[in-house]
Amino acid sequence: MLAKQLGLFEEFGKTGTCPEPQTLSVGAGQAPYLHVAGDIPLDLPSGALLSIARKQPLSIYLLGFQPAKTIPEIPRWFLQAYASLPSTVLDPFSGSGTTIIEALRFGASVYWLDYHPLSRLICRVKTTTFAALEVLEESFDILRKSSRQKHAPETVHFANKDFWFQEPVQEGLEILREHILRSRAANQPVLWLALASTVRKTSNMNDGMLLAARRPHIEKIPKRSRDDVFRYFKMYLDKAIAAIAEWQSCVGDAPVRATELPLQDARALGGDWTCDAVVTSPPYINAIDYVWASKFELHWLGLVNNDEDRLNLYLREIGTERIPRSEYRELGQTGHEELDPLIEDIYRARWYRASGEQNQLRARVVYKYFTDMRKHFVSAYSKLRPGGFYCFSVGDVSRICGVEVPVASILSELACEVGFLEKFRFNLLLKNRKLNVPRNVNWAGTIKHDTTVVLEKPAK
Repeated sequence: MLAKQLGLFEEFGKTGTCPEPQTLSVGAGQAPYLHVAGDIPLDLPSGALLSIARKQPLSIYLLGFQPAKTIPEIPRWFLQAYASLPSTVLDPFSGSGTTIIEALRFGASVYWLDYHPLSRLICRVKTTTFAALEVLEESFDILRKSSRQKHAPETVHFANKDFWFQEPVQEGLEILREHILRSRAANQPVLWLALASTVRKTSNMNDGMLLAARRPHIEKIPKRSRDDVFRYFKMYLDKAIAAIAEWQSCVGDAPVRATELPLQDARALGGDWTCDAVVTSPPYINAIDYVWASKFELHWLGLVNNDEDRLNLYLREIGTERIPRSEYRELGQTGHEELDPLIEDIYRARWYRASGEQNQLRARVVYKYFTDMRKHFVSAYSKLRPGGFYCFSVGDVSRICGVEVPVASILSELACEVGFLEKFRFNLLLKNRKLNVPRNVNWAGTIKHDTTVVLEKPAK
C-alpha cells in the first residue's frame, strides 16, 4: 500500500500535474499519508507522512549556496500553528537563513547564529537593507575597471589551487577581489556573495557537485577566460540584486528585527537574552561536510586566512568528522539504551566493514553528534521561556556503515531527557535527497524522509 502511495508522488513528479490534496490511509494503526499543494495544513494529524507540491518561493530563499536547505514551508507551518505575536525566534543553525526569512515575514523578531562564515555572510545579506540602485551602479564601475586591468595580483593561497582553478580564472577572481575590497563597505556583502557563486561556477568542479570532486567521464571541464569570470559575476550579482529588491518590497518600511548573535557555539549559547521559540534544522549526521563543500568560497572571499584556519572551523561543528585517532579508537558510550548498541555495531563493523579504521571513526562521529546535540538542547532550554517551543527538522534515519540510526527519534528522546516534552511530529517525503557526491549505498544510503518534531518547555 505504501509503495503504491509513494508511486503517486513519483508520478506527480514526472507529469508536473498536481493531484488534488488528499488523505490516504497507510494501513491499520498507521498514520495517514497526505499530499498537499502549497502550505502544510495547520490541522495536520500527528505522525502523518506528507508530500508537498510546492509553490514558487521568493528568490531570496534561493540566494546563496547551502547544501540540503530546509524548505520555508516547515518554519511557516510552525509559526502559524504555535506562535503568536509579539514573539522572538532563535535559529541556532541558520544555514542560508530560511527560518529567519519566515520569522520576519510572520512579524517576529529573530536571533540567529551559525558557526560557518559563508552561512553568516548569506544571512547578513538577507537581513540587511541595501540600496539596490547604488549596488548596481558600483558593480558597473567594478566591472568596467576589471575589464581594463591588465595586471592581476596574487593574494589567495590554498592547497591545490592550480588544480581547481585555471590561470585566467584565478586572474579574474583576484581582480574582482581587489575592486570589491575598495568598494563601499555597505555594499560589500552583496558583492562578496555574487563572487562566492562565481567562484563555485568557474572552478574545475563539475556543475552540480557539492564537494570538490571531478568526474571527467560525466562532463568535460571547459577552458575559461577572465571575461567568463566577469560575465558570471555580473549574472550572479544581477540575480542577487533582483532577489533583494523583491524581498525588500515584501518587508516594506518595517524595521528588520533580526539580530546576529556574537560568534559562539550552538552548544553553549551565551548572552543576556531569551526567546519564545527555537525553529531550526540541525546538521545532517555523517552526510555533508559543510566546510569541505565551501572550501573554495572560504578562501577566495577571505573568510579564512589559510588552510589551517579553514580546518579549525571543524572544532565548532556539531558532530565533526575531524577527530584525533587516539580519540576515535575509543568506543564512545552516551548512556542512551538504544543509541549505544548502534554505536557499537558501527564500531565493530557488525553490518559493514569499511576500509582502514573508518568504522571506528564513523562510530565516534555518531557519538559526538548526539553528545553535541544534547549539549545544545541543554543550552537552548536555558534560553527558552517557560511554555516556549523548540521545533526541529532533520533526516529521520541515517544509514552509517550499514547501521540504521533513527536520528530524529533519538534527538527527541535526548531533548526530553533535558526537560522538553514532545508535542507533535510529522514526516516529509523527500522527492530527492541523493546528494551529488560519491556515495557507497552500503556505507551511507540516502535519506528518504525529513522528520519535523515540536517540543515544549513546560510552563512553571
